Amino acid sequence: MRKKQQKKKSKKFNVGARKKELHIAWSFVVRQRDGYLCQWCLHDGKHNSNTKHHGHHIVARSLCGNNGAFDVDNGVTLCFHCHIDRLKAEVDEYIAFRDAWVQRNLGIDYMTLREKYRPFLKFTEEFYESKKESLEYVYQQGGKNGNVKQR
Repeated sequence: MRKKQQKKKSKKFNVGARKKELHIAWSFVVRQRDGYLCQWCLHDGKHNSNTKHHGHHIVARSLCGNNGAFDVDNGVTLCFHCHIDRLKAEVDEYIAFRDAWVQRNLGIDYMTLREKYRPFLKFTEEFYESKKESLEYVYQQGGKNGNVKQR
């Protein structure tokens, strides 16, 4: 009986599940902020259930670590076609779009945004709670971010 009580007390923080939860919230807030409009081709996906719009990381998760992975400023809405097909086929066009979008909406260049996420932060329970709280706040404000304008 004593072992059961000890197991209940020592509930381990599940990093994978918490990252997935934050990523879903982050993607939702990014898409809501952009009005469910693909920022590259301007395709509207809000009322079309056949078209999936994605929250895309401007600075890749491998380059920005946990801090940038869940920062709304590091996200842009892309439709399925732009995110999956065009991104790989039209790399130079994407880089031009990305650089222009970051400059227009954030007022900085891409490299400045990329450096914003240095050094990498460890995904801890405290980090999770702070990001969850900030994403909930943005969601409650209707996804509006003062720095980001729709295209």
